[in-house]
Order: sequence, then structure tokens, then C-alpha cells
Amino acid sequence: MIKSILLVGCGNIGSRHLQALVQLQTPVEIHIVEKSNNSQKLAKLRLDEISYDKTNHSIFWYKSLNDVKKTGNLAIIATLSPGRIKIIISLLKKGYKKFLIEKVVCQSKKEYELLLKQMKLFNAKGWVNNNRRYFDSYQQIKNSLKKSKYIQLSVFAKNSGLGSNTIHFMDLFSWFLNDYKIKLNGDFLLPKLFKNKRGSNFKEFYGTVVGSNGIGSSMTLNFIPSSKTSIIVSISSDTHHYIIDELNEQCYMLDDKKNVKFSFEYTSTLTTKIVTDILERNTSLLPTLEKSFESHVEIFRMFNLHLKKILKRHVNLCPIT
Repeated sequence: MIKSILLVGCGNIGSRHLQALVQLQTPVEIHIVEKSNNSQKLAKLRLDEISYDKTNHSIFWYKSLNDVKKTGNLAIIATLSPGRIKIIISLLKKGYKKFLIEKVVCQSKKEYELLLKQMKLFNAKGWVNNNRRYFDSYQQIKNSLKKSKYIQLSVFAKNSGLGSNTIHFMDLFSWFLNDYKIKLNGDFLLPKLFKNKRGSNFKEFYGTVVGSNGIGSSMTLNFIPSSKTSIIVSISSDTHHYIIDELNEQCYMLDDKKNVKFSFEYTSTLTTKIVTDILERNTSLLPTLEKSFESHVEIFRMFNLHLKKILKRHVNLCPIT
């Protein structure tokens, strides 16, 4: 039987998921919900940018979730974070059991707890799309660190915000450690709020975030506003030390003083691997919703505390997506 995949949200990230879905080797039905004409146009243009077997898959477009009558094998949720929980719950009621969800999953601990309760009630499973875990290069680095007693992860980035990216690197750190009990310190965030390119309802943060598992491993994220873009990652342990320039795809191993292959992989190809794992093996390298809960809650706590210091009032919903 042909598998059916639902993609909710087909803007910038969603259209990259779509590029990956049409690369699946087995035929699938792809049902896309996107109310914006501009986003639909962008997605179709991006399909025209790549080569794929146009006879292998069937693509259906909808303006509203209510127009989708058929229950599929997997739902990919690529909308902005506000309202995402409501969408997932409505799909649970339609019979969906497997979900690939963009991060951050939502904007509060309360929302996340509601989602986990509903997922359990409907016996469903979800994964959070922290897809650096699927980079071949990071898989090899993780394997080389398996005997390490401690790990230090440092990131220096320009023109990338902490609101959007803390979850990426916190998850990478947790994955290396196999430890999700990471505590964050936002005391060194810049004392102002920045505009978020995704809309006026969202805020962006810059400065420094420090994290620790409390038993010797630590993480430092240094993000500064800049017109230039770069992401430099340093991974140190008692056994290895790597320096990675992600965007220029360069990696240097200090221990052996040699260059190591590093490839930056994108949603437009990674989602093909992820969806194949979920549909064919019912598993994924990605963190489950349950595993990612503690990371999300700690991020909400840190940013909301920072917002309270600046706004002089309590914040219930963390304005990130």
C-alpha cells in the first residue's frame, strides 16, 4: 500500500521538507496544507529547482486542515510555533500516529505538557527535528567521543540568533553526552531584545548562553549580531578536540593536526533519511518529544527570565519559533 504523508506548513522550512519528500525511493502521496499563496508559489518554485521522478509521487494541495479527509502514515508539522499544539491535537483526533515536528515545538511548558498527555492518550509518537544528529560528520564525531569522561561544546556565531538556535546546539550537546539534564545560564545575554525575521510576534536574543550537566561537561554559545554569517563549533574532550567551520564545511582535528571531512547537510536532503527511518523502521536518530521536553523547558525558563528583567513583567509564552 502506498504511504501517505501530510505536510502542514510549506513556507521556507516546509518547502525544504517537500524537496526531500519527492526524493523518497518508494512512491508516496504527499498532502500539503498551506493557506498562503506566496508560500505555495515558493514551494512549487523550489520543486522546479531540483530533479526528481515526477511520476513516483502524487502531490495534493490544500488551503485548510479541514480539507484533509484522509488519515496518513506521518504528519510533518512545519508551521510557526504558535498554534502548533492545536494542529497536532486535531491530527491526533483524525487518527495520525506519527509526527515529525519542527523546533521549538511550542512556546511554554504548559503547552508541551498538554501535547505529551495527548500523544500518550492517542498512543502516538513524535520526533523533534534537531537534524544535526543526521549529519554524517557529527555521527562520526559522536562515535569518537564515546569513551570521553567530559565534553565541552563551544559555538561562535554571527548573524544567527539564540532564540532560534539554542535548541539546535543544546540537543547536539545532550546527544553527545546521552544526558538531557542540562542547566542553562542566560546572565550573559545582551540586555536588549532584537527583531525576529519571522515576524513582530517573535523576539531574537544575542549574547552568551552557558550550559552544564553539573558533572564536568559544559556548553557555551556565543552569538553576536552581525551582517556577516558564520558558525564555528569547537568540541573538546579528554580524548579529542575538533574545530569546525560549519558553513565553509571545514573541520580540523587538533589532536592529530589534520583536516577531517565535514559536510553541512540540509533539510532538503536530511528529511529523506529521517522519513525513511520513521516509515520503514519506526525509529529515528532524532530526539523523541519526551526526550526533548527537558531541553525545551530549560530554554523557556532561561529566556523568560531574561524577558522579565527587560520588560519588568512576568512572561508566560516564550516568543521564539
